[in-house]
Amino acid sequence: MSNNFITNNKQQKTLKGRLNTLISISDELKFLVGYFYFSGWSDIYLSLQKNPQQKLKLLVGLQVCNYLGNIIEYAEKDEEDSSRDEEFQKYLVSLGFALNNEEMDTEEFYNQVGFFVQMIEENRLEIRKTENPNHAKLYLFHLNEDQAEKQGMPGQFITGSSNLTRSGLHNQEEFNVEIKDYGYADAVQYFDELWERATPITEHLDNRKILIDFIKNKTQVATITPFEAYCLVIKTYLDLQNQENEEVDLDTLLEKIDLKKFSYQSDAVNQAIQMIKEHNGCIIADVVGLGKSVIASMIARQMNKRGIIICPPGLIGDPEKKDSGWWEYLEKFGLHNWQVYSRGIIDRIADNIEGRDFEVVIVDEAHYFRNQDTSDYEALSMICRGKKVILLSATPFNNSPADIFSLLKLFIVPGKSTISLEDNLAGKFSRLNYEYKQLSVIFKNWNSSDDKKRKQAESYYTTMIDENLPIDIKKVKAQTKRLSNDIKRIISPVVIRRNRLDLKQDYIYAKEVGDLSEVKDPEEVFYYLDKEQDEFYDSIISKYFAENGVFTGAIYQPFSYEKILSDKLDEFGNRQYNQQKNLYDFMRRILVKRFESSFGSFEKSIERFLQVHLLVKDFVDKTGKFILDRSFIDRIKDFELEEIEANLEKYAAGDLKRKTPKNTEVYNVDTFHRRQEFLDDIDSDIQLFKDIQKRLKDLRLVENDPKQEEIIRKIKHLLANEPNRKIILFSEYVDTIHHLEKRFKSEFKNEVLVCDGKVSKDLARHLNSDFNAQYNRGLKTNHFKILLTSDKLSEGFNLNRAGVIINYDIPWNPTRVIQRVGRINRIGSKVYDELFILNFFPSLKGADIVKSREIAQQKMFLIHNALGEDAKIFDEDEEPTPASLGSRINSNPQEEGEVNTITKIRNLYADLQNKHPEIIKKISELPPRVKTAKSYSEYELNVLRRKGLSLFAQTVGKNENKIIREIDFEELLQKIECKINEPTLKLSSIFWGLYEEVKEFKPKYKMGRTEISLEQKAEINLKKSLKILKNLNYENLNFIQMLIKDLRYYHTLSIGSIRRIGGQELSDDKHSIRSFLEEITYLKKQLGENYLDDIELKSKGKSKEVIIAIENNDEKELFN
Repeated sequence: MSNNFITNNKQQKTLKGRLNTLISISDELKFLVGYFYFSGWSDIYLSLQKNPQQKLKLLVGLQVCNYLGNIIEYAEKDEEDSSRDEEFQKYLVSLGFALNNEEMDTEEFYNQVGFFVQMIEENRLEIRKTENPNHAKLYLFHLNEDQAEKQGMPGQFITGSSNLTRSGLHNQEEFNVEIKDYGYADAVQYFDELWERATPITEHLDNRKILIDFIKNKTQVATITPFEAYCLVIKTYLDLQNQENEEVDLDTLLEKIDLKKFSYQSDAVNQAIQMIKEHNGCIIADVVGLGKSVIASMIARQMNKRGIIICPPGLIGDPEKKDSGWWEYLEKFGLHNWQVYSRGIIDRIADNIEGRDFEVVIVDEAHYFRNQDTSDYEALSMICRGKKVILLSATPFNNSPADIFSLLKLFIVPGKSTISLEDNLAGKFSRLNYEYKQLSVIFKNWNSSDDKKRKQAESYYTTMIDENLPIDIKKVKAQTKRLSNDIKRIISPVVIRRNRLDLKQDYIYAKEVGDLSEVKDPEEVFYYLDKEQDEFYDSIISKYFAENGVFTGAIYQPFSYEKILSDKLDEFGNRQYNQQKNLYDFMRRILVKRFESSFGSFEKSIERFLQVHLLVKDFVDKTGKFILDRSFIDRIKDFELEEIEANLEKYAAGDLKRKTPKNTEVYNVDTFHRRQEFLDDIDSDIQLFKDIQKRLKDLRLVENDPKQEEIIRKIKHLLANEPNRKIILFSEYVDTIHHLEKRFKSEFKNEVLVCDGKVSKDLARHLNSDFNAQYNRGLKTNHFKILLTSDKLSEGFNLNRAGVIINYDIPWNPTRVIQRVGRINRIGSKVYDELFILNFFPSLKGADIVKSREIAQQKMFLIHNALGEDAKIFDEDEEPTPASLGSRINSNPQEEGEVNTITKIRNLYADLQNKHPEIIKKISELPPRVKTAKSYSEYELNVLRRKGLSLFAQTVGKNENKIIREIDFEELLQKIECKINEPTLKLSSIFWGLYEEVKEFKPKYKMGRTEISLEQKAEINLKKSLKILKNLNYENLNFIQMLIKDLRYYHTLSIGSIRRIGGQELSDDKHSIRSFLEEITYLKKQLGENYLDDIELKSKGKSKEVIIAIENNDEKELFN
């Protein structure tokens, strides 16, 4: 009897082997199975094919469904009044689950399913569904005449545990028994009785036709044309972008608060809510003036959760009257359980976050937090941990990969990414940042006169771009463009970005927004210096504060005096040197920009700089020491200049209260390698500042400021021509606004409103009532015609009752100018048909307009050279000239690049719907993993895949081009675009091999040396602590092990937090141990003892599936 047992044990027989043997000697088969899974079909396919006269009756006992990506059987409850048509439809649904299972995405199934259809068409295969659920497995074999006579029996049967699946037939252990000598007739009778009562699936001609049509057109083996595939790709993209959200219904609320409804805003709300559900956060990155704050408020209202808003101080608004800033939005949108906080107190928010009951964080002007290695970012990271995060920024792309990654890290777990095919987003961005740094070095030094710098650039170029020199800067630009596209593609699942071109060209949005104001090209306005003033102007820029000029900046870079810089520096020393060199350059450039801005502003800076230097000299003389605060250096670029100068003065005076001693670098000047030179250079800078002060006084540039006089004359002229057109004058510096204030109020009396960077409640009220066209009609006033303001108001305020922007400083940063213009160019509240921009430039008295422009261009060129990297006006392959610089600065800032992908696809799909509705209907019923092929100039396989709600396009060539690449969606469309009559080719002989490689592909990334170094040091310290600290309590032990796991697999800690545990090597001395434990205690308090548990729970991997594969065949490949 034991010989009759079939267990699929490799040493014994398998059910697959026995079935094929018995099929080969039988003329009729009767199988009763739980369900007919096609994974088992391939195992008996050849045997059935070899017996063309053989018939198979297949009786199916159960239904199947898709559960968490797996196909499972289930017994459906009996429905007494269920008709046979209804049973047939249920079977079709089950068949769809079985045939469209990912396990069936194989060459075998693709090639063999045709034979299955053929057997149905020829009546060789009949399928019925049992009347009642039946889990039995019975395989009956009616032997052919020869075998029946030879064996002396009509047939035999097998019964047991195995379903007709690959696993049941041979892949897993089962228990079946083959019975020959008894019971066959009874088994046949049992089967036939079930068969008679069962629902026919294939016998009814109409049902058979429906079934065959279903297999051919609604399963993953469906035949589709290249044009249908093209339409399917477009439809899939839009379907995922436009996931319906039943909760989004804001029409009544918008009407109540007197806000016009725009589809582009409600679409953004819909998309954002889906992004937040899928990825835990999103970035609203519409350009200035499209209403990011309104969209964020609408999202918050729809989510119906408690939350907080973190924003610049000037955007908070009045918490009592709630008629301005974010408090006004909260009031209007009924967000009464929300709070607004200034980012200036973010450390206090983080320290007191425990126990606060909020679920959502909105961060306005989020690009401020682009540097992970700051205390502000670390605090924000603590606040956002475990929350839903909405980031607002009009400039997310204007930063390095590391900056963008910092923003993503606020809501995405980098080690378990939901926005990339692979989980390791940290590794991906590390590679991108590594390439970005190399490209930056090439751009900066490719034609440097410094041999060492130029050779470094050439080394990077030959490694990553082209092994042949000289450097072709166009190739470098192309590589940079690819890098930029890579970043945009990666972050696209969580970014909503539209510009005015999108609104103008979208087939729906354009009808709603109507005509937008036209921003005219900037007008040049010149002010005139006399000869002495002109000479002083040029000396400041090209002599005193130029690169390698008279100003030494010794107090900003003590490290270069302390060390012998020719010695090889370690990582920490190199970081110190670069930071301090950058600080010196930063201060030098700011003095140049302050001078260009206004003589009054420059005078203030010289006064402060002199005061700081005198305090430093006195401190060094008395103590022999010098102090520099490292955390201040880290944050220097985030301060306004007035804050920088005030802080430097505090440091110099020794008054600044530092949070931790480790932020302070104390230098012993007596040990400096270049001690005397350090002291002499401080004296030299002091004398320089005194000389400049004297020269400013002698030339009376502050009292009789020619630039100020010209701007007043110009504004009088503008107001005389258009008295109702309000004017906003922007300056980068508060001191410039203060310098202008007195004279303006003297000339224009009470018609001048001044914002010096601090937005008080009264100022916010005046800004709204006098400059905001969308403000409550009954509260509007008309007291002011002129607004003098710093760039504090270039972000977040509606000032669209003004029609003129004056850039009082040279607008080196185009993004900043776009932000300024965005304050007056608002969607939905057009006031003027045309908007004007004025730019101010210096020239020489007596010059005509042509000569004035030439002189101004020369001076701008001097400033441009002095500012270096701070004035990124030209592309790297352009040869800067004064004329080209003038042309570039005076270009229209509203030219916002190209139309975004989503707009192109929305319009394209709308056109397809109008022209080919029948194709849209057909592709709407297609499952994933369909395939097609067409002719193309070169061979490539293009695969569109999905992970969660994100799409990913991959392409691979053949032979030397057999490299799997991820490409952006527009590139995919270019590769698959075709006409409706494009012929369909068969899949080639190399298709399946490449297809499987694409599905299995897992990219590997190497992390940059700095990131590895810091994370490794932190992990080494943590491991060492487990050995050194014998008396660790359970909580600390568990927390340290959790930190190690995070560093290895999840990468959620900010660089600032990692530096706390890895910045200094842990040793066994008491001070080192105490300091380390203090940091562990701090992190445990801020993060929570079990912070990783929730992350692990929420970071379960999302399933991936192929949507479609399109083979572009150069027709040199053989067809299958």
